[in-house]
Amino acid sequence: MPTIELKIERLERLVGKKLDLKELEYDLQWIGLDLEDTNVEEQKVKVEYNPNRPDYSSPEGIARALKGYYELELGIPSYEVRPGEITLNVDPSVKKVRPYIVCGVIRDIDLDEDEVATLMNIQEHLHWAVGRDRRKVAIGVHDLDKIIPPYRYTAVKPDSVSFIPLHGDGYPMNLEEILLLHDKGIEYAHILEGKDVYPIIFDNNDEVLSFPPIINGVLTTVTNDTENLFLDLTGTDFKAVNLALNILSTTLSDMGTKIESVKVNYQGGKEIITPNLNPKKWEVKKGYINDIIGLELSLTEMLKCFQKIRMDAKKSKKNGYLDIWVPAYRGDIMHPVDFTEECAIGYGYFNLPLTIREGGVGAYHPIQDFSSKIRKIMIGAGYLEILNFILTSSEKQYDFMKQNYDKTNIVEIANPVSKEYNTTRKKLLPQLMDTLLLNRSEEKPIRIFEVGDIILLDPDEETGTKREVHLSAASYHEEADFTEIRSTLDFIMISLGYENDFEIKPNKNLSYIDGRYGEIYLKGSKVGEIGEIHPEVLLNFKLEFPVAAFELNLQDFL
Repeated sequence: MPTIELKIERLERLVGKKLDLKELEYDLQWIGLDLEDTNVEEQKVKVEYNPNRPDYSSPEGIARALKGYYELELGIPSYEVRPGEITLNVDPSVKKVRPYIVCGVIRDIDLDEDEVATLMNIQEHLHWAVGRDRRKVAIGVHDLDKIIPPYRYTAVKPDSVSFIPLHGDGYPMNLEEILLLHDKGIEYAHILEGKDVYPIIFDNNDEVLSFPPIINGVLTTVTNDTENLFLDLTGTDFKAVNLALNILSTTLSDMGTKIESVKVNYQGGKEIITPNLNPKKWEVKKGYINDIIGLELSLTEMLKCFQKIRMDAKKSKKNGYLDIWVPAYRGDIMHPVDFTEECAIGYGYFNLPLTIREGGVGAYHPIQDFSSKIRKIMIGAGYLEILNFILTSSEKQYDFMKQNYDKTNIVEIANPVSKEYNTTRKKLLPQLMDTLLLNRSEEKPIRIFEVGDIILLDPDEETGTKREVHLSAASYHEEADFTEIRSTLDFIMISLGYENDFEIKPNKNLSYIDGRYGEIYLKGSKVGEIGEIHPEVLLNFKLEFPVAAFELNLQDFL
């Protein structure tokens, strides 16, 4: 989770109120922040915020929320966007490589040392939280007075344009050379992998502003003498680039600058003006909010709650509904249920009554109780528990295990962060094998297990998938064999009282050695598989010793 350091003196200036450090530590949690560290001597606090609140990536954003919490300012903050005369034209060639761009102008820059640091930090935070490490959104900040409008966003051949990149060696490089030789080019080259043309932004004199999402040109370097900024945000998701621009521009406005709009001309005559800080209107049932948070707030009380969390609300013309306006820098509101949380924050979680509704006492699901029992049995058998992500690599889940990779029968991630997390797991064993790979230099024997969810396609379910809880165990050492892993399975079955209700039937499985594999049946139904792992699978995972393993579907035991 991202963190940010807050100087109390600066926060006091932004909030407009004297702040006591102890009280602030208590108050920050009620606006959705977790306290990470406190430095009493230097009067600083370090807080952690959820990635769904990138507007908290600066002291200005946090101060904005605190003003509402302390009731110093209520409702949506007001920001003036002055109409500008600068235009950026978008060439159709960028559509297949990086289709979206939004822009803004920030005038009358006079930032102190802390504000300059904030500007740098917020770019990095937005690149991570909103931009998926620049893949989805990349931000360019330029000295406006060094470039001549109108600007042009286009795509060019890798070797057709050269310029001096920022933080380079001071000599011109073409785009291909930047990706091969420049530090930032090497770091982010994967984003443009497989593209025939690369995106670039020119001014009216064909000077290069930026090679997004890689690096800016040295021409537009921001210095202490910079008075006006030009912001460009490019990406693959229009909502994301727009949100990042809104957060960045409102933060700079809170530093005392002026926001000016830019006209962005897309192909086909489509024209947009950015930044657009108009709030978004929602209609939400008043009764729905009260029912979810378990209160009976009056209309007046509910409106006050939304004002405290810096939204605007009023009674709708539609009977029983509220009209709620969400500020442009909030990108985390996606469903009416989100407003129940916002209302509860405005009301104050500490004010919520401690009540237990009829039937409201929680209890563990039977499968969770059973899973806990299995964990104790496995620990008693001398195995160490591991925990893996439910997302995994299709290569390791199927290819490494010598299994067919059928795209029609798996859940695939449409836009994975990396190929290591491009599908959901259908079995636990491949991840146990990967764990052995990462720990193969440790002292032997290594005996590990996992109790966790797997995901299967199921057209009868609302989501098209269902989850099952599995147990998988593996033993890795020079003498690991079928006899050893069978004795572990026997121990489990005896502990559960099923010693006379299960059997192992020989069969074939490409992941296991022929003649040393069997399917596990409980009361006539198949519940798992057991055996010695095939040598080819061991080589795929770079393992030098034998592995004996099994996997059970725990759902079938209930």
